[in-house]
Amino acid sequence: MKTQILYHAKQCGEDECCGFVIDNKTYIPCDNISNDPKNHFEISPDDWITAEEQGVITAVVHSHPDGLPILSEADQIFQQQTAVDWWLVCDNQIHKFRYMQPLIGREFIHGTTDCYTLFRDAYHLCGFNFPDFHRDDDWWDNGQNLYLDNMQSNGFHQVSISSLQEGDVILFSLNSKTVNHAAIYIGNNLILHHLPKRLSKRDLFSGYWLKNYHSIWRHKQWQPSNFMAILNNMAINTK
Repeated sequence: MKTQILYHAKQCGEDECCGFVIDNKTYIPCDNISNDPKNHFEISPDDWITAEEQGVITAVVHSHPDGLPILSEADQIFQQQTAVDWWLVCDNQIHKFRYMQPLIGREFIHGTTDCYTLFRDAYHLCGFNFPDFHRDDDWWDNGQNLYLDNMQSNGFHQVSISSLQEGDVILFSLNSKTVNHAAIYIGNNLILHHLPKRLSKRDLFSGYWLKNYHSIWRHKQWQPSNFMAILNNMAINTK
């Protein structure tokens, strides 16, 4: 299937290719009927119907021939409508983006949609895949240190607050001696994070948050262009 997808993208040249993955095992190529196929893709309703008749659509596939290996703002909006994974062909590679709730406005469910989930999902959009793991309620009061024990092993290194930049992960100790909360710095002195009993949201990195931050971490492979993926997702909430 990988060979078929890459071949189809190559055959489309400067135009975006598009198609479907059926039952996680079969690729169905489609014609791009967009009026601007070099910058956008559109699949006809008939192709959607044909694909659904052949099985379960498990992913929508398209390419960015001369673009970045991240989902655009339009891509992320349409992914919410399809509610399936989206696969993106770029630089002769297939980048797979799992379907997820928008980063802003999530309900808090510990271990399912919590501060670590937000951190993990935001970085997934940027092309980084971090492990998920079981975490009990109040793990920080039971001898565990899940954030600090895993940052370096997943490619992060600590930086100073004076060098804070968009995409950095800020760790906090909230009512605990152990680091138990994470946020992503999104510029303009704002953080994106998710607290219990609240929807995920932006907050000013000042006052209480500045007083209780523990450390700041940056991925060794982070590039400023990665942050565009997070911005594209946050734009969903302005539509």
